[in-house]
Amino acid sequence: MKKAMSNVDVAAVVEELQEKLVGAFIGKAYQLAPDRVVVSFQSSGRGKLDLILEAGRRIHLTEKPREAPKMPPQFPTMLRSRLSGGRVTAVRQHGFDRVAEIEIQRGDDRYLLIAEIFPKGNILLLDDYGRIVLPLRPLAFRDRKLLAGEKYQYREDQLDPRTVSKNDLAFILASSDSELVRTLVRGLNMGGTYAEEVCLRAGLNKTEPAHSLTGEEIDRVHRALGEIFGLVQTDPHLVLDEGGVVDAVPAPLAVYGGLDRREFGSFSEALDEFFAIEEAKAEGVKPKTALERRREMQERSIQEFRDKERELARLGEKIYERYGEVEAVLAAISKGFEKGYTYSEILAKIKTSGLPIAEKILALDYQGELLLRLDDPGDGGGEAANAGGEGEARGAELELNSKLTVPQNAQRYYDRAKEQARKREGAEKALEETIRLIERKAGPEKVKTRKVFRRKKPKWYERFRWFTSSDGFLVIGGRDASSNEEIYAKYLEKRDLALHTDAPGAPLVVIKTLGEGVPEETLEEAASFAVSYSSLWKAGLFEGDCYLVNADQVTKTPEPGEFLKKGAFVVRGERQYFRDVPVGVALGIAGDQLIGGPISAVKPRADPIVEVEPGELSPEDLAKRIYRSFAEKEDDRRWLKAVASVDAIASFLPPGGSKVKG
Repeated sequence: MKKAMSNVDVAAVVEELQEKLVGAFIGKAYQLAPDRVVVSFQSSGRGKLDLILEAGRRIHLTEKPREAPKMPPQFPTMLRSRLSGGRVTAVRQHGFDRVAEIEIQRGDDRYLLIAEIFPKGNILLLDDYGRIVLPLRPLAFRDRKLLAGEKYQYREDQLDPRTVSKNDLAFILASSDSELVRTLVRGLNMGGTYAEEVCLRAGLNKTEPAHSLTGEEIDRVHRALGEIFGLVQTDPHLVLDEGGVVDAVPAPLAVYGGLDRREFGSFSEALDEFFAIEEAKAEGVKPKTALERRREMQERSIQEFRDKERELARLGEKIYERYGEVEAVLAAISKGFEKGYTYSEILAKIKTSGLPIAEKILALDYQGELLLRLDDPGDGGGEAANAGGEGEARGAELELNSKLTVPQNAQRYYDRAKEQARKREGAEKALEETIRLIERKAGPEKVKTRKVFRRKKPKWYERFRWFTSSDGFLVIGGRDASSNEEIYAKYLEKRDLALHTDAPGAPLVVIKTLGEGVPEETLEEAASFAVSYSSLWKAGLFEGDCYLVNADQVTKTPEPGEFLKKGAFVVRGERQYFRDVPVGVALGIAGDQLIGGPISAVKPRADPIVEVEPGELSPEDLAKRIYRSFAEKEDDRRWLKAVASVDAIASFLPPGGSKVKG
């Protein structure tokens, strides 16, 4: 079981980060442990991305929830002050060492964020001259000083197994007095797993003396090096056996032949899961049995079949929705075929015709199979829509056969949807059998059942709008003029903070501080809460401004000659403004309670969860849809209705039209 990423792993992750982070903007930084930092990025195409850097162990994107300290230590504070708002211009690996570099440009300043993944590694920020601005851990070695103000020095370069010449390899092997596998590890800067893989692919015994290899055997070792280290990332997955997770690798390895595997869409996802499992073991969490892992895989498969079924049915419906357009395209191709043109000639003529359909036909093969793009009105074209993150959801790419009619092409999609439904039903039956086996193995006294839900007495703040911030602060807001008055009269204390928008029709939002300092993240979440439940949402706006004041700046005493209507206030003194705050709320079930509020405050605590943005549905209609989405993931409907009824869900939704995000 590996404890840290290898140089091959670093190369694979860097390749992935080059695609996802270059061009993104730096957000906040958090320190979760003495050797672990998370940096957030905002990408125009992918939204928010979190990168975890752990000195001497790992670097990859993460989706695991985090609990950051209320007061950030010196290193993340420094990263925020120097890098926030900066733009990533490059991500690279230093040579083939376990060192990843992220280059950031902020204004005229250029910085280099370095993550050392080797033993006794560090995380450091360098300035444009290569000097250390601050290390995560100040360290001094005989030949390297990792201290603020010092010139950063890389470790001494080692031979790169990707580019080592045959002569250099022969010299390393011939001058070694150790076995082959150890010689490869020490001489070519690679981990033990990859050294064993080289031996296996070269057809050599890993324990034979390195200096005894013949010229032909050295050639085989050299070829094996080229095969292995040229793979980088082709098929990221976890390697599994009966004892649990063995490894996370970016490409298949022969040394793990015969073992089970769990595939992922990216290597970061695989590493994120691998290290989460390792941490759970370290914390004493009981590892999952083979049956429990089987159950998880079956549940994932069922969800994948269900998603594919819905998507295929949606595409079938899309064909009928755009019947006229699809029919026109099919007719144009059919007409050309009747005239004796081949399909490749038809495609060439259409592409040079200047007709509107030329942009819609993406491909046409020799059998008449057609790939057609339909952009919904308002998409603004494929690329522009996708840049906003919504074009793919609103438009469609359809695989059609030009020899079939419109209904026949639609039926193809419906038939494929039915096939996914049959697979899902088969997987559901298999899951039922797995659950029976788990229950039988556990015994009747160990079978877990949901406790009978007893409705709790509502807390005082639950009659208002409310949420608990990421830092644990209670934030409340009025639902209407009467509740605004009640909050002011009964619950606004001198030690509290208040927020409001310049726009009318906004709640009085109060952060209950209990006399403690309020972190920046809570302030930002409260600002998002204030604008999201204001008239800005009802107007269909996606961002707005609000301001923060102390409680004693809020008063019901008007200026002479003025009159305050019910629910209105006067704010005197200086205000701290939050500009262009994005609107957006999330709802989810945390334990036996429905919660709602800013996405960053709700998402780590709730499951299932939905994110909501301004749209066209009334709170009542959207609440019904959200309830149905919860019901798909929860079998106990009586419990769900008691915890998250339609009325309860509607009470968390902002006034005006809304829709589920994405």
